[in-house]
Amino acid sequence: MMAMAFWPAWAAPLLNGAALLLALGFRRNRAVLVLAVLTAAALALAGTGSADPGERGVDAARMFAPWLLLAAVALPERGLLARRNLALLLLLATAVWLTLGASDRLWPGLRAALPLGVLPWSAGAVAAAVTFAGALLCLLRWVLSGVPMEAGLGIVLGLAGFAMLPGMDIGNTSRTLALAGASALLAVLFASYRMAFVDALSGLPNRRALDETLARLTGDYALAMVDVDHFKQFNDSHGHDAGDRVLQAVAGELRRERRGHAFRYGGEEFCLLFSGARSRDAVRMCDQTRRNVETMRVRIRSAPAKIRGGQAVKRKQDVETNVTVSIGVALRDADTRSVAEVLKGADEALYRAKSRGRNRVVSR
Repeated sequence: MMAMAFWPAWAAPLLNGAALLLALGFRRNRAVLVLAVLTAAALALAGTGSADPGERGVDAARMFAPWLLLAAVALPERGLLARRNLALLLLLATAVWLTLGASDRLWPGLRAALPLGVLPWSAGAVAAAVTFAGALLCLLRWVLSGVPMEAGLGIVLGLAGFAMLPGMDIGNTSRTLALAGASALLAVLFASYRMAFVDALSGLPNRRALDETLARLTGDYALAMVDVDHFKQFNDSHGHDAGDRVLQAVAGELRRERRGHAFRYGGEEFCLLFSGARSRDAVRMCDQTRRNVETMRVRIRSAPAKIRGGQAVKRKQDVETNVTVSIGVALRDADTRSVAEVLKGADEALYRAKSRGRNRVVSR
């Protein structure tokens, strides 16, 4: 019974503290700030060594945590020791000091003023509203940037907002914060996985993911090396932003090849992996992909207007262009067994495809 009583009270600080250490290790500094606040709030709810945390922990969580959480997610991602981050951590330390050391005379005045005493709402309602605003800010940032960590922080702050609601008792608040900590753990792990194994530009699995996939693969498979034709000249003519748009468009087309697995190999090169029985039809499927890329149109945005001689040069209109790819295919067979040999065969086939005029598929 004692263990059961202990675990719910300390689950929230333990889970949020673990997520805090993990975020610190992976240098997710905005997440570090959010989790530092949530860990402090969870500790306040758990009490300072007593079995009954009392009402001060709930008051402190609702008074200080929402504003600190909103400030943490509003700050841009910077080094942990940046001045704004240090200022926020100083405010958190001040809130902890007030929670632990404020006299019984001072505390009622703080409770009446915070989180926003001038509003005709309860402290819990204001605290939840402010925390939900932070969650919406994170979700908006995720929609605009596509960064998974922002979505994770939005979920974590959404749960923290529910924990602040006035109808929640200490037990439910603590359990909801524990769920927020568990969600933060998963968010940090998932974001770190994507950073290690997913290419940020194309959204495809990267070279490391390909190496690990090939290391586990058995049986027949085919590798196709895909190279964007004349990519350097395209970059020189249209700029690196336009080159990035082309790579994203080609990656999107390769992703549509459901019978194979697409990877970003590096630079302007991609890789398609066909395993099992599909490997015997790899050349035909790659030729279909090549034709799809050839007919694809990529919109290139013009550069912004420049000032010359005191007058603005007229901005050119956006243009659409097309690109082609060359593909080299190698099959794992009785003569080519190792991964290195298959990769070398695919590279050699790609070289022959480019030397024969590009925009074609050649098999080894």
